[in-house]
Amino acid sequence: MEQHYWHVQPRWLAAVESDAADPGGGAPAAPTADADARDALEKRVAEQLLDDEALRADLTDDEFQPLQDWALAALHERVAGLADPASPAAETEAAHLADCLRTVLQAANDTIGHRDDLDAAGFAEGLAAIPPALEPALYGAEGPATDAQQALTCLAPDLAARKDALDGVDLATALVAALRGEHPAVGDEEAT
Repeated sequence: MEQHYWHVQPRWLAAVESDAADPGGGAPAAPTADADARDALEKRVAEQLLDDEALRADLTDDEFQPLQDWALAALHERVAGLADPASPAAETEAAHLADCLRTVLQAANDTIGHRDDLDAAGFAEGLAAIPPALEPALYGAEGPATDAQQALTCLAPDLAARKDALDGVDLATALVAALRGEHPAVGDEEAT
């Protein structure tokens, strides 16, 4: 008879240990003061961004949606990583994060939203305003920030050359892929 050996995956072991530590059957924990402060901070910054019509005034809802989704996800990830969301340092970090996001969204609005009024050089120049805002504060580390800067720098000439052939949603989607550090083929962003 053949013997079979079972290999316990570390994630399974962690789940079992987690269940053993929580004899309540996995009932959700009561919100903590940190969680409340984190939620309040994230909500406050998100509302500032979403209420600023200048960040989306020249984009259609469909064009702005991928940018909004990216910005809110970046905000959520960074606020979730704050050690003490109720501290003055967290407020300062959140304000800086909001400034970075605002710069990216404003440049996207001014470039994609005015693509018909810009030549390729003007479009590329508008996109060039974005990389300085792609700081480690926005990504939580130097590596992802550098990846996003490089992806956008590589993508910008292609977007500028094809700005009239692509619709605004394709341009925004390609921009968001670059902001994530991906190198999309323009017009085929879903493949990345």
